[in-house]
Formats: sequence, structure tokens, C-alpha cells
Amino acid sequence: MADQSGETMEEEEMARQSQEPEQRSRAVVENIQPLPETRDLVRAENTQMLQGGVMQSTSLHHTVGSGNLAVSNPSHCTINYVHLKPGATEDVLPAFENLTASSKQKQASDSAVKPTDDGSVQGAHPTKDQAQVAAESCRKAIRTHYRSTYVKLIPWEDDDTKHIEDIFTESTLWKSGDKLKSYKDIFLQTTRHGDGIKRVILIGLAGRGKSTIIDKMAYDWACGEALQQFELVFVIRMRAVEQSTELIDSIFEQVLDEDTGVDKNSLSSFISHNQDKVLILFDGCDELKTPTLDEASFGSILKILNCKKDRECFVVVTTRPSHYNKLVTRSLIQEPVTRVRVEGFDTEDIKKYVKRFYSEEHVKAEKLIQMIKSSNVLSDLAKSPMLLLLMCILWREDSKLPETLYRIYSEVLEYIFHRKTQMSSDEISKVTNELGKIALQGLFAPKQQLAFPEQVFDEPNVLESAIKAGILTRHKVLKGMRSHNSIEFLHKSFQECCAGKYLQSLLETNKVEFQRNLEEIIFKGNDFEYVLQFCAGDNMACTNGILQILTKVQSQTLKGLHCYFEGQSKDLPPVEFMKNVLTDQIDIHKWKMDTLKSFIYFLRNVHTHTEENKQTDYLDKVQSVVISGCHLGECMSDLVDSMSLMTNLSLVELVTCTLNESTEEYSALSGATSSAALWAYHFKKMKNLQTVVLSYCSLTVEDMTHIAPALCDLPNLVELDLEKNNLGGSAALWAYHFKKMKNLQKLVLSFCSLVDEDMTHIAPALCDLPNLVKLDLGKNTLGGSAALWAYHFKKMKNLQKLVLSSCLLTDEDMTHIAPALCDLPNLVELDLWKNNLGGSAAWAYHFKNM
Repeated sequence: MADQSGETMEEEEMARQSQEPEQRSRAVVENIQPLPETRDLVRAENTQMLQGGVMQSTSLHHTVGSGNLAVSNPSHCTINYVHLKPGATEDVLPAFENLTASSKQKQASDSAVKPTDDGSVQGAHPTKDQAQVAAESCRKAIRTHYRSTYVKLIPWEDDDTKHIEDIFTESTLWKSGDKLKSYKDIFLQTTRHGDGIKRVILIGLAGRGKSTIIDKMAYDWACGEALQQFELVFVIRMRAVEQSTELIDSIFEQVLDEDTGVDKNSLSSFISHNQDKVLILFDGCDELKTPTLDEASFGSILKILNCKKDRECFVVVTTRPSHYNKLVTRSLIQEPVTRVRVEGFDTEDIKKYVKRFYSEEHVKAEKLIQMIKSSNVLSDLAKSPMLLLLMCILWREDSKLPETLYRIYSEVLEYIFHRKTQMSSDEISKVTNELGKIALQGLFAPKQQLAFPEQVFDEPNVLESAIKAGILTRHKVLKGMRSHNSIEFLHKSFQECCAGKYLQSLLETNKVEFQRNLEEIIFKGNDFEYVLQFCAGDNMACTNGILQILTKVQSQTLKGLHCYFEGQSKDLPPVEFMKNVLTDQIDIHKWKMDTLKSFIYFLRNVHTHTEENKQTDYLDKVQSVVISGCHLGECMSDLVDSMSLMTNLSLVELVTCTLNESTEEYSALSGATSSAALWAYHFKKMKNLQTVVLSYCSLTVEDMTHIAPALCDLPNLVELDLEKNNLGGSAALWAYHFKKMKNLQKLVLSFCSLVDEDMTHIAPALCDLPNLVKLDLGKNTLGGSAALWAYHFKKMKNLQKLVLSSCLLTDEDMTHIAPALCDLPNLVELDLWKNNLGGSAAWAYHFKNM
């Protein structure tokens, strides 16, 4: 039995060895039993071959064993690693070597196919290795490409750029009424069932920063700072895309270099088989080259949008509102989709952007920020990243912007049209005039029409040019069961600008119609202020026509000043208008910088013209100027200089005004410690000045070193009010100038942060002023030191009122103050409210002598 058994086993072994390598390999794998403590593995290349072509051509579909590491398997089979018995390697590895050899032969025969014209292989199905290699090569190339993303500052100038990292400031993003923290939030949106939403539309007006957000997404991914869940990110500019365009073609045309080594067919295969690892950013769908879409002609790009292809790819689309309804249709993007509004910049974003633009010129940046902040018009324009960029460019040369609203918008219109069209200045002017006629009709409508049906635009070319440039935007409006296209201006101010330019053209072509329109505008009220300013722009004939009508209407002075400034003429305005402005008392309350500049321009022109022509100087009529609640900043010097031309001016009152050039940050950056050096000396010219009030104006120690010497020689100064300024600890630098103010009757230094050391300089400077009758020192920290300064009060023989309230005075202080005051013959009022005087009151008997 033993011999027969041995022969049988030998025959079986010979039969086993005569089997095909694939079958022998299978039998070996099936009969090997795992040993818990053995971790020997087959060679890596053998496993890779099993995952590749071998499985497609052999009967090996399933290997068994427990406790094994998972591998990436073809969809038709399962592979597990198995543990080997000691000595089993000799049987197993040769079998797998045979598998490897036969597989390589098969792959060589499979790859012997002809390439097509586009470089792909006809009939070939790239293996996972080939697709992965293509993806890795592509990823390396586009990461390098995106990391060198530069932003063109002027679209038609190729050599004026900044790296995106140096200038990017994220626009404000809104979704369903909620403000998003950053663009990264759009990748976290889900349906009501918790499924991720993989189609996103960024909607925003021209110049709101949509394209820059797309560029920043790609840049952040390339730098490893965001979106690392994606292996590939493609930015596709839709202005170069037609409806039939294929995604893979656009990638090779727009993103990859011409000499790239990436295989097109393999890359396409990777995208199709790894959709959840691919992010596609379609920028500017409103610029798609095919105006009328035919779904039967769609290439893969539009099929991706409508989820007919690669629906698991994450897709972000940008568009203007004018084309939103073309995107969200049955043939293109359908629900679920995340809609995000790109709103541009808020106040903090504007600051960040300007500081980044001028990262090495901090003073220039701070000055521009203050300029924007001081103007309603500039603040509104700066919300658009495109227009803020234009301001930065204009400011770059000499830290100036165009002086007038008209010139600013003229620059803006040129910039917007040149950004997207090749129109000449004359063509732009023609388009804006054509738009202006419709714009004015809309503003004249009972409820001011800001949206227009397409049919009101007589010339289709004008409409399409304006939409292409971004001055107009088109969007669909649904009413009941019907919809129609509605046309709106980029912003109401652009509608007003075009209307104003149209009015200018009327003055040349139809003066009667011009006059009729002006009267209708002015008598309608405040809604047309900007239209009047645009009409007056660089045109004195229009300006005079406006001013002559405005003089007939009450409370229209500010409108007139703005229009006169916009006209930029050196001629005098109508006499009646000058009389309306230059009254005996001028009150300026919460004027913005635009209005202040217009007022200064008016004052200087009036003075210059009357002086040159020896005519009546209308400035002589003004006796007082009261200004409150204004940020005077950069125009303070010009304003005080202009006031010095008013020869009969007796009162200047500035209350709760900001007089400094700019912020503390600007002062620190520029090294300027006081802007008062630029304007205080103008006070010396005001020889008839009797009252100066500079209260609640945030004056500093350094300011007082310029203000005090400028006021000390004014022969008629009788009242000086400096309440609520931070002057403490510095009186040694300026108090001695008070000695020269011989006619001073009233001095207010309350709430000025004065301390005991200050009083040792202030008191002796005041004690010999023969006319001083009121002295207010309330709300200062003077307690505990009266022995050093109170005795000077004895010499103030004409003093009638002394205020020492809330000064932290003590019982000890009063033992010095009371005897100093008791013999003053004219003292009629003494205010000691809110001091800590409790105790002995041993000093009270001095009141008997008052």
C-alpha cells in the first residue's frame, strides 16, 4: 500500500507540474495555509501585474486568505495577500514570475496600435498606471503654472502686474442671506439629505472679483494651502470656449504647455475614473463664444455643466447676473446647485486691498484710504475691486485722483470699455450718449425706472457693446407664467453719468430741450444731484445754466457748489449765486470732503477773480464761520487759508471736527507729529478775529506748539475755547504765549487732561492779563498741588468767574486756593463742584471776604 501510495503521489505531482503556469499558480495559492507569525509577501511587481493585465486574460478571479492588507483591485476580481509557509517561496514565486512574463507579452501585443492625429491612441484603454502617470505629470505642471499667477493691473498692458498673493483680498460672499467666511465654505454645502452639492455658481457684477477668486482657488491648491481633497484643478476661461468644445482640449490649449509630455488619452481616462478628485473652475460663462446653444452640439464642457458627463467632478462657475438665466436651464445647470453672490469689498476689505497694493509705501496707502473714506462717491466706487484697482493705479503716480466726479467717471468708463472691447474714445462717447437718453427717461419716470426692457434700446449694437463692456447687465424677470429680459446699469451712478453726458450734448443740439430738462430736474428735488454734477462736468456753459436756475430755489446752495466745482472754470459764477453762498454767517455741519473741496474752490476763485479785476470782494461780507462734525483732514490748510481772505471775519468756531491730516497710523508712518504746522499760521492773517473755538477737536501737544504762537499776536482776540483736547503734561511748551494775549477775556481749558505740573506754567502766564474775566479749568487732574500755583490767582484782579469743578481738589488744596481768591474785587462766581473737600473746612472763613 505504501508503494502504491507513493507512486500515486508522484504521478499527481508530475501532472501538477505539467499544468499551465496560470493554473499552477492558482492551485498553489489555494493550497497554501497562512501561518500567524509569517509575514512574507510576494514581490510588488507581481501584485501590480495581477491588478493589471493578467486578470483580464486569465481565469484567476479570486484569491483567499484572512488577515490580509487591502489593495486596489480591478472591478472584476478580488485580491488578498496571503501568508506563506516556510519554504513555500520556491513554489510560489516562480509561478508568479511566469505570470509576469506572459502578462508582459500580452500587454506588448495590446499596445501595438496606431496613434490618432490628436496624439491619443485609438482603441486603447490606458491602464491605471498610465492614467496615474499622466495625472501626476499634469499635476506637477499645473501646480507650477498656478503658483506663478499674476494679476494684470491694466488689462491692455502686459508688463504691469502684481503676484496674486501680493494683492488678493477676498470679496464679500453671500449665500441665501448669510455671509460666508471665505470661498472655502462653498465646498461644504449639502442637500437636505446630506449629499454634497457639486455645482456652484458665483454671481457678480462686472469687476466684483469673480475671476480673481477663481485664480486664488487655483493658487491656494497649487501651494498646498487649500482644496487638497482634489488631485487636479483646472481653470478654464470660457471666453475661449464654444458649445462643442471638449474639456480635454481646453486643458491642453489653456492650461498645459505646448510641449507637455502628458498623454491626452491617459489624462482624460484619469478624469473620468477619478471624478471626485477633480475640481473644474469655469470662469466667465457670460463670455461663452456661442451665443445660441444647441444641446445636440454640446461638447464635454457643457455636458459636465449639465451633469450628462463627469457629474461627480466638483464644478465652480462664474457669471454676471446678465447671463445667470442662460446657465440655470434644463439644458445646462440644474438643481442641486449652490448660488453665491459676489458683492465686492466692504470698508475693511478696501483698507486691506489698498495696503497690499502699496505694501512698501505705507504713507501713500494710508492717504488713499483716507481720501476714499472722506468721499461718498469714492467710498461707493471702491466697493468694486475693479474700480478700487483703478483708483490705486491713478493714485500711484503722484498720490492724486482726478479732481472731479465727472473726470473720475470718465476715467472709469474708458477703463471698463477698454477692459473688454477695442472701442475708441469717440465710439465710447457715442455709446454713452445713446445710453444717456434712455437713462434720463428712466430717471424722469414717476418711480425712477432703473430696469428697462430690451426693446427700448433702438440700436442693438449699442446695447450689446454696453453689455459686453459691463456698463449694462441683462437678467431674466419672471412675471406670472411669462418672463422677459431686463436691462440695468452697472450701478445707478452710471445711469446718472450717462444721463448727464446726454444733457451736455443737448446744449449743443437743442438748447430749448436742454433748458426744459434742467428745470424739470431741479424742481423735482434731491434725486438728481449727481445728474446735475455730471452735466456740469468740464463745461462752464452747462454750469452757468444750472446755477441760474438753482438761485431761484431755496436751500440749493450745496448743489450749486458741487456743480461749480465740476465745471472747473475760472470764471465767476452768477452774482446771485455768490450772494446766496457768502452770507454774514456761514454754517457748515457734517459736510463731506467733496463738499468742503467745492466750497474752498469757490472761495479761491471768487477772491482771485475780484482781486485781479478790482471788483467788489464778496468775501468781505462774511463775519463768522461755524463748522461742526466735519473731518477736515487734508483740506484744513486750504480751508483756513481761504477763511483768512475774509477780511471782516471775527469768529471761527470748530467743534467736534477732525483737524489732523489723517489717522494716528498715518502720523506714525509718515513721521508727522502734527498737521497744525500746515494750517495754524494762517490765523496770523485774521487781524479782526475776536473768537476762536477749537473744542472737541482732538488737538495734541504738538498742535498747541503751533496754534498758541499763531494766536498770541491777534490784537482783537477776546475769547479762546480749547475744551476737550489732550494737552496734558505739556504746558511748558506753549502756555507762555498766553502772556501776549492782552485783550483776552475768556479762556476755556476744561477737560484737557491738565495736571499739577501744567498749572505751574499756565497760572503765571495768565496772572497779568488785564482783561481776563472768565477762566475755566474744570475736569482736569489738579488735586494735591495747589500750593505750587494757587497764589497766582491773587493778581487776576478783573477775574469774575473761575471754574475748578471735577478737579480732584482736596481739603489741603483749598487752604491755598481760598486765601488767594478772597481779595479779588470782581469775582462773582466760583465753581468747586465735585471735589473731595470734606474734612476740616478750616479755609471756609475766607469766603467772608469775597
